Amino acid sequence: MNHQSDLHDEDSKLSDIVDGVSEGINTAGNTFSINEEIKTEEGNVKQAVRYVLWGLISVVVNFGTFYLLYRVAHMNYQVANIIAWFLGVQVGFWVDRLIVFRHKSKTALQEMIAFYGTRIFTYLVEALTLWIGISLLSANGDATKVVGQFLAIVGNYIFSKFFIFKNRNK
Repeated sequence: MNHQSDLHDEDSKLSDIVDGVSEGINTAGNTFSINEEIKTEEGNVKQAVRYVLWGLISVVVNFGTFYLLYRVAHMNYQVANIIAWFLGVQVGFWVDRLIVFRHKSKTALQEMIAFYGTRIFTYLVEALTLWIGISLLSANGDATKVVGQFLAIVGNYIFSKFFIFKNRNK
């Protein structure tokens, strides 16, 4: 009988040790943060791919509007570009907010104002590219538009990712 109570005491002590070690492991947190970095990078890559793929919608709206107004309606290229820009930005805001960055907040109007503000800067970059390409260099308007759009897309992604749809909870 004494032998059984010794075993029970040893089992109890062993159980206490295992519980203590388990508690320590559970409260220690992640030891290898590299896994989190890989997950974050993977998330950033997926987000960038979504930005490019879904962003094509706003690019198509922008290019389509520009083409129709500039080539078909023979509108001044700067007027055609600002109308195309406005429509492309509006489509881009909703696509970026809902699909690309999957941003959920109750400040859509504030975000839209910030979105338009940053897009004004990239619009100016694009307009300057068009002016240099078409007016100064007599380059093809469509090819110049492609160059301007590329510069705008890169700038837009940086502004959207790091300023407008930044996850503020982290």
